[in-house]
Amino acid sequence: MNDKQQKDLVRQQFTRTAGVFGDFAVASRVAEAELLARLVNASVNDRGLDIACGPGTLALRFARHVRWMCGLDLTPAILERARGKAAEANLDNLAFALGDAQFLPFGNGSLDLAVTSYSLHHISDPASVIREMARVVKRGGRVGVVDIRAPENPKAREINNRIERLRDPSHMRTIPRSEFEAMFASHGLRVTAAQIEEHPRSFDHWLLVAGWKRGDPEYIAARQLMESTIPDDAADFHPHLAPPDPDKREAAPDINMMNTVLYIAGEKT
Repeated sequence: MNDKQQKDLVRQQFTRTAGVFGDFAVASRVAEAELLARLVNASVNDRGLDIACGPGTLALRFARHVRWMCGLDLTPAILERARGKAAEANLDNLAFALGDAQFLPFGNGSLDLAVTSYSLHHISDPASVIREMARVVKRGGRVGVVDIRAPENPKAREINNRIERLRDPSHMRTIPRSEFEAMFASHGLRVTAAQIEEHPRSFDHWLLVAGWKRGDPEYIAARQLMESTIPDDAADFHPHLAPPDPDKREAAPDINMMNTVLYIAGEKT
């Protein structure tokens, strides 16, 4: 798949799931956005950019901390969700624009902050996004990323990515922490903070926000592969069968699992 085809796939996926994913991300990732705002030292004089902003997961929170914030995304449908949420919150220092994370429409050193969440695993060349983030912030400016983190073990990483792609065809690859740190360093960003969190998830809900329900072929394929990793945690999702639901006696139990998330912040030197 070439870069254009991948971007078309991303637009299709997030147009299809704009409602269910948008509502989930904005409601459930407030604490994550606030944590990243602290890690990058967002302040009242900053001008910032949320790249591949989706429904405004970061932008809606950062706008409460900075002088001006822009959310940029490739998908018109998800941007409309973001604009609607910003209007509901009366955030008049928040703008949104259609654009490509790999070719940011901002001048060199024109911003104080550039952040992104859960986007790089959808992009064919994630290093190009880090390069652009570093380009648009001034010296001393800050860059922050929140994303799912792949295991360092190559075999576990391969299975992990296979499950992710079954769940979401726009998924390219999850990145290990060592590669994030290398990308920051190669683009003149000194890592100032990094931390890992494990976020509990229900497999059924994880598939739901990707647009699938029980009975869908995509659900069945992803679940079969996830179940196969339970005995030895082969994909690093830490999965185990949930207790049976007494109200659904004939249904297979859900799977409890973990998304491992990396927060990483850097300063342009």
